[in-house]
Amino acid sequence: MQFKHCFQRLLWHFDRSLLTRHAWRTLLWPLGLGLFFLLLFWLIGLLWPATPLSLATAGGQPRWAETVGLFFSGAQFPLRSSLPLFFQLLIVLIGPLLIAAFLTAAVTVILLNRRDNLRQGRARYHFANHVLVLGGSSQLLRLLDSVHNKPELQGRPWVILSSQPTPTLRDHVMAALPQAARSIPLVFYHGLPTDPDALRSCQIELASTILIIGEDNQPDNDQCNITAWNHLRTLRSSATLLAQCYLYVDNLLSLQLLHDLPPESHTSLETTVINRFETIARQTLISPGPDGAHLTLDRFLLSPDSDRRVHLVIVGITPMGLAFASAAAQLCHYPNFNPDSARPLRTCITFIDPLAQQKVDLFKSRYPGLFQLSHITLRSDDSGWQSSRPDPAYGDFLDIEFQFLNGSVHQSWVRQQLTSFALDPHQVVSVAFCDDQPSHNLSDALSLPAPFYPISDSDDPSAATPLIYVYQPLDALLARSAQTEVPRFHNVVPFGMPDSSLDPFESALTLLAKRINYIHHKIESGKPVATIPSEPASLNNLWCQLSIAQKHQALHAASFVDSLLRTTSSLAVNNSDPADSDPLTLAFAHLEHNRWIMEMLLDNYLPLPANQRALLNQALNCDDNQTRQEAAILNKRHANLRHTLKDIAPFQQLPAEVQQHLLTVAQLYRRAF
Repeated sequence: MQFKHCFQRLLWHFDRSLLTRHAWRTLLWPLGLGLFFLLLFWLIGLLWPATPLSLATAGGQPRWAETVGLFFSGAQFPLRSSLPLFFQLLIVLIGPLLIAAFLTAAVTVILLNRRDNLRQGRARYHFANHVLVLGGSSQLLRLLDSVHNKPELQGRPWVILSSQPTPTLRDHVMAALPQAARSIPLVFYHGLPTDPDALRSCQIELASTILIIGEDNQPDNDQCNITAWNHLRTLRSSATLLAQCYLYVDNLLSLQLLHDLPPESHTSLETTVINRFETIARQTLISPGPDGAHLTLDRFLLSPDSDRRVHLVIVGITPMGLAFASAAAQLCHYPNFNPDSARPLRTCITFIDPLAQQKVDLFKSRYPGLFQLSHITLRSDDSGWQSSRPDPAYGDFLDIEFQFLNGSVHQSWVRQQLTSFALDPHQVVSVAFCDDQPSHNLSDALSLPAPFYPISDSDDPSAATPLIYVYQPLDALLARSAQTEVPRFHNVVPFGMPDSSLDPFESALTLLAKRINYIHHKIESGKPVATIPSEPASLNNLWCQLSIAQKHQALHAASFVDSLLRTTSSLAVNNSDPADSDPLTLAFAHLEHNRWIMEMLLDNYLPLPANQRALLNQALNCDDNQTRQEAAILNKRHANLRHTLKDIAPFQQLPAEVQQHLLTVAQLYRRAF
């Protein structure tokens, strides 16, 4: 009975070895049995007594050589040997049987297991200095398409860890792989990016670049990505190699929460947080150059003496719509805004959504500081316009206002309102369709009222023709066909496609942000800025010391530089004395301050009431040292604990040192960019 149990235990180990990912263990069985029988036969032959007959027919070979020869090949049976014939026959029957049947079958199983393990993503290998991708979302193809813009990612293996079925993911990626990424060695692993053991199997301590992109159609995608990021920081706590980490999130709220984190305490991981929707919106709205003037919201038309204003209409209060509005609110600051005018030319952002009335309250609770300072109007079909003005205790100085239309683009009163926007000669109108359903976006865009698709406009087509942005996250074939093949729809611009030229790393923008950070660091440290390095290597040390929020602020400032220089350039042309750059520098500083205010409000910072702001500034500038110290402590407590900033105020009410700082920044921006 004991022998039976041992034999069954032996068979269980053998069967389990066929399913293990350690395929070499399966090979041990035939090799072990073959070696056992070979040694057994050799010992028997060695100890077998020689008979006169066997001695008469024996050859000159030793018995161990005869035994091995018969074991691996029975072609020479029977041999002239001292071994008995029946013993030779036994060796011939068992040896080739093990080799031809057992060993061949085992090798076949090994190869099949290796193939299946590779296809299913169960096989694991050793890598160093590799690119690790956590997740298999559609962002992966966009990342692979951008490899040519990132020399440090070229020529390195990419290890992709995803919870999706590996064969399906591999087939999809390989079929749609961009030409620029054909030479990249791709390795697909199956596992959960939130599992520490799965992360360890990817040699995360040796990876040089880590991309946390998550999965498509995963409700808690941001939570999973942040969980994987936290495991990553823990597992890399003792790593010596600095890794670049890109953490992708979809929700703007996740981005705001990550902004509150302090700078990373260790130097083995440098994290850049990227919101996918914000990246798409920002790169769509930033002009690629002079040839892309017709793609900007202002069409390069808003000079300091212009009587027009930008009006952006966003259809759908979705994550993409909110990101589009956020990017526009930080870009649309123009020199023709005068807060002291009877009717200031504020940039208007209008949302159209059937649930707009409910979402206004959500916005007010999410962005209390922004709505304390903003002009807000709401209209529904049955209640007309409902308006709210900024709180008088804070002042009225923002150059952005918001409207909400509680309806859909198919309702007659909404279409009438849109028609009035398009026909207003004092507005530069753009419409962005940002619904979650791409087909709805295109059909709604192509069915806009006739003024959005004028037949001809010989006077100023770029100004009079509205621009129609259409969000197409899957494929833009139909939208591009309408744009290029139907003259009427020439102003339809699809965006957000996986095969578009958008750079998910924002390489050029990040380099510009690093240069801007270099400028601010020099100003704050009181050092002169002779030249600004143009290579990333000389800027990375300062960049690594920033928190996630500070990096994001530098990226926003970099996004605004091109628009800022362009909209203030006409002042330099009209200036009678070229050497006198004060009007240009002052306008530049005004607009940069307006942009900074909007950025802080969108990051959930609050303003101080005007009277408290004046008292705090007065205390910070008084002659008494103790009063200044107490005011500085109070100001820091406002910023860190209450998330309140005293400099969210009109430019004229800023302290003199803050105004001078902005003027210095403006001068350096003009010289550097």
